[in-house]
Amino acid sequence: MAAARKSVCIVGAGPAGLVAAKTFLRTGKCDVTVFEKSDRLGGIWALDESSVGNYLSPHTPTNLSKFTVGFSDLSWDSVGLSKNEDGAGAPIFPKAWQVNKYLEAYRERFIPDDVIKYEHEVMNISRRKELAKGAVQHWSVTIKDRHDLEETKTFDHLIVASGFFSTPRPLQQTVAADSGELAIKAIHSSRYRNLDDIFPENASAAEKTILVIGGGNSSGEVAAAVASNLSNTQWSPDRALQQKFQGCKIVHVTPRPLYGLPPFVPTDETSSAFVPVDFHLYNLSRRPPGPITGNAGRVTDEVKNMIHGAMHSMLGGNQVDLGADALVSPEGSERGTVQVALSESYPEYVRSGLIEVLAGRVTNILANEDGTTSALVKQNETSITLDNVGAVVYATGYSPETALGLLHPTEKKALHYDPESMRLPLILEQWQTTSKASEKLAFIGYYEGPYWPIMEMQARLTVARWFNEKEIPQKPQEEAEKLLELRKAMKARDLDIPQYWFGDYLGYMEELTSELQLQRNDGQFTEREGGVSPARYLAPEDENPEADKIMADMHKVWSACRTEGTYVPRAVFRALHGTWTIHRRITSTKGSYPSGVFSGTANFYLRFATPDKSGAKFDLEYLYVESGTFTPNESGASITASRRYVYRYSELKKELSVWFVKPDRNFEVDYLFHKLAFASPEEAKEEGACVAKADHLCIDDMYDTKYRFPMKGIALHSFQCTHTVKGPSKDYVALTDYRREVKTSLK
Repeated sequence: MAAARKSVCIVGAGPAGLVAAKTFLRTGKCDVTVFEKSDRLGGIWALDESSVGNYLSPHTPTNLSKFTVGFSDLSWDSVGLSKNEDGAGAPIFPKAWQVNKYLEAYRERFIPDDVIKYEHEVMNISRRKELAKGAVQHWSVTIKDRHDLEETKTFDHLIVASGFFSTPRPLQQTVAADSGELAIKAIHSSRYRNLDDIFPENASAAEKTILVIGGGNSSGEVAAAVASNLSNTQWSPDRALQQKFQGCKIVHVTPRPLYGLPPFVPTDETSSAFVPVDFHLYNLSRRPPGPITGNAGRVTDEVKNMIHGAMHSMLGGNQVDLGADALVSPEGSERGTVQVALSESYPEYVRSGLIEVLAGRVTNILANEDGTTSALVKQNETSITLDNVGAVVYATGYSPETALGLLHPTEKKALHYDPESMRLPLILEQWQTTSKASEKLAFIGYYEGPYWPIMEMQARLTVARWFNEKEIPQKPQEEAEKLLELRKAMKARDLDIPQYWFGDYLGYMEELTSELQLQRNDGQFTEREGGVSPARYLAPEDENPEADKIMADMHKVWSACRTEGTYVPRAVFRALHGTWTIHRRITSTKGSYPSGVFSGTANFYLRFATPDKSGAKFDLEYLYVESGTFTPNESGASITASRRYVYRYSELKKELSVWFVKPDRNFEVDYLFHKLAFASPEEAKEEGACVAKADHLCIDDMYDTKYRFPMKGIALHSFQCTHTVKGPSKDYVALTDYRREVKTSLK
């Protein structure tokens, strides 16, 4: 006699809920119902290209690549996004609205229409027992539909997949402030999109300080976003906003040093090739020989120092060169664990001074009698006052209360629920999926830093436990006593607590593969080569052509990074940001063009990419402004000289180009000067620097240009540009040396 089908309730139709639904439906042993309170799926990704009011801007790129933000059985190239010239439909770091398209395609492929009940909010959950046939545990789930009608249903199994980051944490839980009395706007980082969000139309912003509060990834991200908006107001062709925001700056107050880590990092110490950041962080070849296991919880001094060293290697140093003491991690007993802000532009905005970083904690925001606003910052045993605060953006994290409030108090008690613990609100085991107190209850993606491959593994693990009666051993670091001690240490802000206590994703993937007896799907990779992806770990019975496509694409990108230097132009473009001292020597053989020396400064100002009259699209753009004095060799009389260009980067073409500006409107692009053709990583290693060539025919004069970028990690402290110009009226060589002051110590 066939076993009775079980009923499974899933709360939430975000990535965790969708992968759980697909995984359980595939067993054929259960009926699945997903309750989603919104009118669409996706969770924080429930948006399209023009959405407003969500936790994310629709154009925010993912922090990790498309090989990590995805599941094993759907390639991004199968999603139906418009194809680019390479035949691929999604960039390496998809935008938020594209992630929603991926999830919609995933649902359409794997989840029948009647499974997800939209606009059905789960109000409360409790357990009950029916004793007619013995003690059988069921779950009573009360749901409110779109018409505010409530109904209670019973299920055999329950999965909470409603998101760890359910509600932005109010400012008042961290800082003493009454936003109702403040004359300025104070918003959570998840609500920031542009300067209009913090400065109403008639508000004065000139010379004001924008206060950013927080010591985690989001604080670095949002500080860089605000800085980009400010930079654009000063340097875009649209001059209307320049005066309103003139002199406006950002002060970022962080309780701990943060490493600014961009999306592309070097493959090795030569910095001749660059890969997406997750390719490096989750690289199998970086693990020592033998079985790979996961680590969680506290970090020993030895491991702590090793991770700091690895970060210094990627960044080209300990960040002292940025000129912000608050971002330099101390040595010795005062050193904390590595804390990272994944941001392409944050470090260089700090170097430029647009973002000032202060170590400490904001304790109070005050509305002064004269109508101004001040903030008190505690630094160890002293406090300082920040005056003239014009707006506040707080990145103080999220509260899990909204997602967990639906659980019955008895259930919360059994799970050691602590509403004051943002980082570890529940005490769970088995890779953070369950508790012995509630074995028919599972949590998918319910930990800080939820990671799509682990969500899929957690769903597989839960299926094995519930339907395959698999005994899962308890991991030593997930014993309740140890996790309760960890929670206590988190509240005390102990220095050995990592940024993400459950964050060794590569180790967990390998552990779960062994536990579930999955098979490696390495494709063209060797066993200990390349990064992890859910497509790399499959069940023996899986026939998964989508996984094979993912692995083939992943290997293609991996190989191209190393042999062709695919992302070297992007890494170089990022590193140009900011101010440089320049020295140019011009050696001419014709009197019509004088020899001499130019000395001055050059600035690469980041601004939003401007439209191109040819229809070409660009993703990143600098306005280059150079000024100084030119001293001819013969006369010796110095004259003031200046010039402007626009530097552009195209993600589609992986190309860096330089453009002339219009003489009469020198903020606007005119026409192409040249495109940089970078040498291969192998040639770069021989040169000791990333090198590129370019050429341009100006009427009858040919400009041949060579660039030399000696990258150190992600950093660039100097570079050279040589123009060799030959033609009827010109015959000269201009060698320009760019340098910037590099601090080597805090003293």
